[in-house]
Amino acid sequence: MRAAYTEVGEGFNPEVGFLLRSAFRKPEGLVLYHLRPKNENSKILELRPHVSYRGYWNFDGFQETGFLHIDNHWAFKNGMEIHTGINFTTEGLLEPFEIYEGVIVEPGTYKHAEGQLVFFTNGSKPVSVNVRSVLGGAFGGNRYLNTATVQFRAGEKFNANLSYQYNQFDLPGGDFTANIFRTQLAYTFKPNIFIQGLVQNNTVNQLWAFNFRFGWLQRANTGLFIVYNHNLQYNDPLNHSLIIKYTRMFDLVK
Repeated sequence: MRAAYTEVGEGFNPEVGFLLRSAFRKPEGLVLYHLRPKNENSKILELRPHVSYRGYWNFDGFQETGFLHIDNHWAFKNGMEIHTGINFTTEGLLEPFEIYEGVIVEPGTYKHAEGQLVFFTNGSKPVSVNVRSVLGGAFGGNRYLNTATVQFRAGEKFNANLSYQYNQFDLPGGDFTANIFRTQLAYTFKPNIFIQGLVQNNTVNQLWAFNFRFGWLQRANTGLFIVYNHNLQYNDPLNHSLIIKYTRMFDLVK
């Protein structure tokens, strides 16, 4: 069991941090139980029924977000898992906002329920899959989210994954879909020398993003890093950068 309460005032400035929100009161809690079948012949390793909640209120007492999650994880001995859950959501808006070009969500309080299904296989195998689907209400309409990821692993040196996310919204202000494609690659020459790559495409704003990083680690995560970023929007160059960083730690005592 876990419970927490967070409060961030309007004048708080994190300076070198990042806040998703400001000026809020947030209670949250979790109750989770681990149940392992006593039958040795059972294919199920563990059941994890749980309930969690988090909510955000502003300092005028208006609820901006509520998320009640009721779920059970079915963990199998072969590394496969299935998560079957339902979420009860609350979204409160004080001002209209444009969620998509030409689609406006009006102020109000939107309460909905959505079903959630997660399935993934053993991630330590050479090939594994991860699928997550969410279907339910959103902002007075309906939302369907489906994410599928295929991961490839060749020993301890190379791994890659291909991911596709499909979002469909049917709202009172209009309908739209958003697709995101993502490819991640990583190859480790030695435990301290690696190269990584990320390619992502967002169909909403026709954005292609490329990121490649080379790392040569030394003590305490110091060393040489070379990062290249290149972004395209509507097939035109948006920005690109090459970053070279080298840090070294010296022991002045010895």
